[in-house]
Amino acid sequence: MNSSELRRTALSYLGCRKDVTPQMTALLEEGLSEAQRLSRFRAVAKTFEKPLPFLRQEPYAAFLAGCTGYALVAMTLGAEGERRVRALMTLDPARAVVLDACLSAYIEYEGDRWESCLGENRTYRFCPGYGGSDVSDNRYLFAALEPSRIGMQLLPSGMMAPQKSMVGIVGLGKKAVKSCADCMAAAGCIYRKEGRRCYDSGKSF
Repeated sequence: MNSSELRRTALSYLGCRKDVTPQMTALLEEGLSEAQRLSRFRAVAKTFEKPLPFLRQEPYAAFLAGCTGYALVAMTLGAEGERRVRALMTLDPARAVVLDACLSAYIEYEGDRWESCLGENRTYRFCPGYGGSDVSDNRYLFAALEPSRIGMQLLPSGMMAPQKSMVGIVGLGKKAVKSCADCMAAAGCIYRKEGRRCYDSGKSF
């Protein structure tokens, strides 16, 4: 496990830029340890060659340009971490907020690692809600993947349960990593204004 990567991502979710206090460092280490202990990571994927109808529109079409196929993916940490966060909210709100950020960092990290099974020649994961896309598009991924088999549910709002769950699209046949130059949200990005990257808060441009 790349602990430094997890720390940077969790701190980014918490909005901590620099000068992290010893107290925050201790809370973060405790949160990362608890997130790992509570997480029950599960994932499913399905590969396609021809785009489903919703992927023919932007921004998905631009994201998949040059790919020979793609995979739809779904992943979850399960509900134990979510229940722990709710319990801590009344007992120790600071710990609850830190644990929630650590769980968010953990699912991103585990998802990235798991996607290595799709091969080296792939893009990063693009989720509905990114780059001007609509979070309601989650329904198309749920219909194709049926992630209820790993305990995920789609809520009427378009959000998912458990909360620490994701669905997304990974392009195949083309290698692409997250970069500011290719980001569809670059124009209004708060991280760019601060000279940082959302996907690696430890580095500047």
